[in-house]
Amino acid sequence: MSVYKSFGYSIPRDSRSQAAGAGKEVSLSSLKAGDLVFYTGSSGSVNHVALYIGGGQVVHASTKRTGIKISQVNYRTPYKARRVIN
Repeated sequence: MSVYKSFGYSIPRDSRSQAAGAGKEVSLSSLKAGDLVFYTGSSGSVNHVALYIGGGQVVHASTKRTGIKISQVNYRTPYKARRVIN
């Protein structure tokens, strides 16, 4: 949310709201840098979001202990993706 805000875009604060309506849905096979990638928990509900940075990688807030990190997009099974910036 803060990355988008610094470039003048307003998106919902939490991952569930972002998954429901930020930008437009895109296929996971057509990701571009800047797309939001969503992940679900065991309940099937969206509980995490990451920012795709290209090269099969995302940047995301992991845990309090590990902080912000870069991971492979499939470090967990991606659920869906949305593009905010065309």
